[in-house]
Amino acid sequence: MSTLPAGLTARQRLVMVTSLGVAGAVLFMVLFWVFSRSLEDIETVYAAAVLILILGGIAWLARRGRDKLAAWLLVGLVGLIIAVDLPYYGIGSPSAASFVIPIVLAACALGFWPGLGLAAFSTLVVWVVAWGTTSGGWLTPPTAIDHLTFNAPALTIIFFLVALIVGYWNRVREAPTT
Repeated sequence: MSTLPAGLTARQRLVMVTSLGVAGAVLFMVLFWVFSRSLEDIETVYAAAVLILILGGIAWLARRGRDKLAAWLLVGLVGLIIAVDLPYYGIGSPSAASFVIPIVLAACALGFWPGLGLAAFSTLVVWVVAWGTTSGGWLTPPTAIDHLTFNAPALTIIFFLVALIVGYWNRVREAPTT
């Protein structure tokens, strides 16, 4: 039983639920940092509040029938946040795998090719970060060579397989049967 209003398309519901899920994840992280006394800056709370408002705006756009635009905005926002954050933690951190979230959203809400496109973008970011942290250390923190020889290739495979599986399933599911 869905708690979302009746009459919404699948894409509208997907974008709304994902926006709410990401907002919930942001709130969880900030509350975790507050209660564990590991929150470093009050600006993090302000940034989280702004991000939650933006996510609410994206959900509102989807609810109002601009679901394709909302999907693109949500995919772009989440992908950009991960891409900007990744150089600080490196591809050995769990944040590298979080690219799967916008890849799956793109493949489900926008289709096969946008899902593969986001997989390619995610792969590019991972390889640039891996290369930047192992080749001359122009990104910090400097890391071991296995980021280039194992982590980046493994993440590449994961990103493209996820995009392929979800995008293809979405394409087949929407195809007319004969």
